[in-house]
Amino acid sequence: MSAIELRHKFARNFVGMEKQGRLAAVAVVASFILQISLAVLTGQYLMENTSSAVAIAGVFLLIIFIGTRMRALNNIIHECSHATFTKKRSDNVLIGKFCASLLLKSFEDFRKEHLSHHAHLGDYEHDLDLKGLQDLRLEDPLTPRVIFRHIFTPLMGKHLPYYLGTNLSLRDGLPFLLFRVLLIVAFIWFTLLNPMAGLFLILVPFAFVFPAINYWVDCIDHAGLTQATDDLDASRNVAVPPLVRWLFFPRNDCYHLVHHLFPQIPATHLPNSHTTLTGEHCYATRTNAAIALPSDKTVLEQGTIPAE
Repeated sequence: MSAIELRHKFARNFVGMEKQGRLAAVAVVASFILQISLAVLTGQYLMENTSSAVAIAGVFLLIIFIGTRMRALNNIIHECSHATFTKKRSDNVLIGKFCASLLLKSFEDFRKEHLSHHAHLGDYEHDLDLKGLQDLRLEDPLTPRVIFRHIFTPLMGKHLPYYLGTNLSLRDGLPFLLFRVLLIVAFIWFTLLNPMAGLFLILVPFAFVFPAINYWVDCIDHAGLTQATDDLDASRNVAVPPLVRWLFFPRNDCYHLVHHLFPQIPATHLPNSHTTLTGEHCYATRTNAAIALPSDKTVLEQGTIPAE
């Protein structure tokens, strides 16, 4: 069964799924902003009041945590680009622009690139999401050597030219451009007053941890699969414990194959939708549909699709 046939068979199962309302959506965004703020304040307190090994370890963990919460805001931008984060399309656009501005991005540019990714997955000429990453060779089959390359690419900063940047265009409108400029000014002011906190708790998570997570998640989503001729084989889910999912896949984005097959499914419904699809043999028997933890040898077999 192909992806087209699978979509046709399950179309009715995933139509009209409940989306959260405006207040709930705003609360979700606010919760991630609050988590970032509390983590920055906690890290600042640790740096100013103690220099013990425990405090240093705590600051290190907070730096990673802040990067994961930035990733969560990026996930919300992604959901808004599909108009699945909240009920009203206009609210999705407004929230998407707000969250994009927090990360110094343009929502309109993000949406244009990402929708081309769904329409032309793996076609470097038309898939604008992956076109800019072509030099990173995500299409290479996942041999042990390639996996090690993907692991170490962010650690050596080789991904930064492709993942790090700011967008000060007017494409989201003048108010959001001014908001981004205000955020930059606020960061400079905060860093002048609190140099260590500004550097380690804002700049490092934004400029290193957040892009690294984005790169690694892109590898989890598509590495070794982008040249597949059927959408069933071009993305992957990954099975992770709940705590790991909460930290690194905060909006259920570990179900990336489900998302590519049915992009209209709101993120909160992805786990149950995956469970529904596992009742279909052609989905359940694919290694990319629900792979094991990274320590399992099946990670090295992602290019192998079991026969139906």
